[in-house]
Amino acid sequence: MSDTTEAIEQVTSLSDYINKVGKIHLTQERKRKQLNSEKQMNIYYRGQNQDFPNTLPSLIRNENYLKNEDKLINDFITKYPELFGNCQNNFDRLALMQHHQLPTRLLDLTSNPLVALYFAVERSNGSTNKDTDLIDGKIFPFTNFYDPVPLCQSLTDDHFENIFSEFTSIKGNNRQFLKSPFSDEIEIESSLARLNGDDRNLVLNEVNDFYKTLNSVDAKLQTYWSNLYADIVNSSENPRDQDNLLETYEFLNKMSSTKRLYHEIKKDIGDFEAKINPLELFVPKIVTPRIIDQRIKNQRGLFMFVPFVDNYGFEENGSQVALNSYEVQNRTQTRINILRLLSNSRDPQPMTFVIPHCKKASIRSELERVLVQIFLADLILVYWVPRNEGLRA
Repeated sequence: MSDTTEAIEQVTSLSDYINKVGKIHLTQERKRKQLNSEKQMNIYYRGQNQDFPNTLPSLIRNENYLKNEDKLINDFITKYPELFGNCQNNFDRLALMQHHQLPTRLLDLTSNPLVALYFAVERSNGSTNKDTDLIDGKIFPFTNFYDPVPLCQSLTDDHFENIFSEFTSIKGNNRQFLKSPFSDEIEIESSLARLNGDDRNLVLNEVNDFYKTLNSVDAKLQTYWSNLYADIVNSSENPRDQDNLLETYEFLNKMSSTKRLYHEIKKDIGDFEAKINPLELFVPKIVTPRIIDQRIKNQRGLFMFVPFVDNYGFEENGSQVALNSYEVQNRTQTRINILRLLSNSRDPQPMTFVIPHCKKASIRSELERVLVQIFLADLILVYWVPRNEGLRA
């Protein structure tokens, strides 16, 4: 789906993969030291046993699913209420639905590269799947430190390139991209997924208008929104407004559709302060979920919350244009790429590990042997060592 050129790394064995993963971790550590950053430059992995042309969640790949996102979520909750007893917010509910195979806008990631490798070589040949041992597997590394090139490309797609200056203050800082499941921003977006489709589209359309206004303000090569939003949050008597940007923001905040979004949020967060930061909605986030089921615990699972893309974009002359399904998917993929790990080369490209289909079976066997060894080592630590310590005593 994406036109992005990728840096392909062929993986032929388990040891080959471990060596390649080790190299990218060393490279990231060098970058962190060069930036003199105390923040950990984390790497996350997504393994796919089929050669999909993108890393989009199934919800985004299917136009009918995407149009009925709210119905899929709310119908599932209504049908299986007993599953959600331990859920504290809408993100918990989405995470649980994701692990029950419901299409959501969450993208499964893991911090364990071996888990990603397992999913990339996993065999499935059921009635609805092709024999995946006949198809190359892929692993996509992501990071919590964005690269400016794909971010700039995403903004340029909608002719919002002047907004780029609003994001520069977070370069080298993971706070905008690495979120807690209790984050207000994650609750906003999780609730937006549950909002009636018409209301959600109206909110997204107005957010797009805000970007357009901000783009014209930022054409003066200064950054205004961060100052204005700080004044809004602090209820300043004299907010640092420029060219009626505050008026545009207040219109978004007072829309009936936005108020219904706030109503949905307040079902989980009663004291939620109704002040959206529209810039947050543009970028993907990596979320560490609560351990609400065993699968998340076993996989060291995380999720990427994939951002919403409005059905309408803007042309260069500022006129609005409807986007077809292909364009929505392509723009969503470009935003996901904001957190793709790039190759360490003169022309950095998103990295992809490719497992040739002819190597899947042998790598799967190697992984199984390693897992057995780990299991036996755990048994020794839990059972044999305490017994022998008791004998020595």
